Amino acid sequence: MVLLNQFGTDMVACLFMVVMLPIVYIYELGTVLPTIHPAHTIGFYLHIVAATYVLATIFGNLFLILRTDTTTHATGVILPSILKKGWRFCSYCEYNAPPRSFHCHQCNKCILKRDHHCVFTGNCVGYANHRYYLSMIVWICLGTLYSNILNFDYTWEVLGGLTWRSLFSMVLPLVSWLFGVTHAFTFYVALVSSLCVIVFFLMVALVVYHSMLISKGQTVFELNHKIKDYNYGWKANITEALGKNWYLAWINPLIPSPLPGNGIDWPKGIGPEEVKDM
Repeated sequence: MVLLNQFGTDMVACLFMVVMLPIVYIYELGTVLPTIHPAHTIGFYLHIVAATYVLATIFGNLFLILRTDTTTHATGVILPSILKKGWRFCSYCEYNAPPRSFHCHQCNKCILKRDHHCVFTGNCVGYANHRYYLSMIVWICLGTLYSNILNFDYTWEVLGGLTWRSLFSMVLPLVSWLFGVTHAFTFYVALVSSLCVIVFFLMVALVVYHSMLISKGQTVFELNHKIKDYNYGWKANITEALGKNWYLAWINPLIPSPLPGNGIDWPKGIGPEEVKDM
């Protein structure tokens, strides 16, 4: 896949994430951390290492989401000219697409086991990069949790304690700054802190949602259309999405975790009664 297939909403959303992640990183290490651990102490350096690893892992997964080819041509397999059972003809690409593959109008390509189009990466999440997407949102969730823990005492101290003014500044930092309720630095602290809180809860919801889908062997489309044909049991479903080393794959994007299938052939899964017995 090429970097950022669209230059509208996708570009703005992706640039926002790419810019804000380093800003939060610099804020936490340059502004908040020195108030907790003095510079050049063991605690100070441990936090730098931890925060740097989190940031590098997020960007590593983002890069691999962007650079991994998720299209139906990625496997190198010649697609059949005869429409097979369970396949569909794509009138946009003008060839037969395998089961679970759908055309993305943003990417303008058919995507293997298409899950959804992610506006913050400007690319589709599909068979080949599903692992990197889930790992990225997991690490953003952990990173914002880490930031919120660091920020808690410092933010309320800067905002002047738990008052209506501080609450207003946290909920609407830009409005409070424009109306003179807060000064520029207080606005900066409130903006970053409130952003970390919002993103944390958003990421928790996304991690739970996509983990549930993966464990059930479903994509977003299949959930919405109540399709349950590809449930192989929770462990096999996770392996299909995250690879054979799924229990390690989330730790770092460089850890090899080969996928067991080819993204084209999808046998029917086990029935609901068999799932209950597992």
